[in-house]
Amino acid sequence: MDKPKQDIDVAVDNMQEALKELSELDAQPMEDAFMPSVGQIKRLFVYDELMHPSVISRYLQSPRQEMICRAPGFALVFNKFFAPRNSGLASMVRTRTPLDTVWGVTFDVTDEKMDDLDHFKAVPNRYHQRGLQVADRGGRKYTAKTYIVSVPDEVPSKPSKDMLELIVEGAKTRGLPEDYIAWLAKLETLD
Repeated sequence: MDKPKQDIDVAVDNMQEALKELSELDAQPMEDAFMPSVGQIKRLFVYDELMHPSVISRYLQSPRQEMICRAPGFALVFNKFFAPRNSGLASMVRTRTPLDTVWGVTFDVTDEKMDDLDHFKAVPNRYHQRGLQVADRGGRKYTAKTYIVSVPDEVPSKPSKDMLELIVEGAKTRGLPEDYIAWLAKLETLD
């Protein structure tokens, strides 16, 4: 591990001097920060094809996975048929049943990149952003944003084989729980 570029003298006689030194150090740009401080950063929970590296990398340059987490009290559904992809689109519905859980991952996303994802998800016509609480593997809760289908069909659909493969491969790549991946892989497809 590299040594810090500037050390703080802990043997400072005057508290005011110490605070001034810390303030000056804090004002220096952080060259090793993982994201630029452009716009507000949001935590985005993804559970669908956006988990797949080839899909998310179209919209986020060098996406940084923050954590594996779950949305308790939600169920994964494919409640909107999308003809251009011949597939039901993944979404989540609140069930309020603690045993229902949708697993996914979170990414830190700037406002600018969120706009790009909004365009991909066709917000507000096809999807909309929704705030929710997700929990990490230890049960600690976090606030995040996710995408939910805006107007579901009356009759739920199913994913296409290609859509389901993207989701399953994304879940494997991201390290989601094996039993959840096995459940995903068994979902019925349209083709």
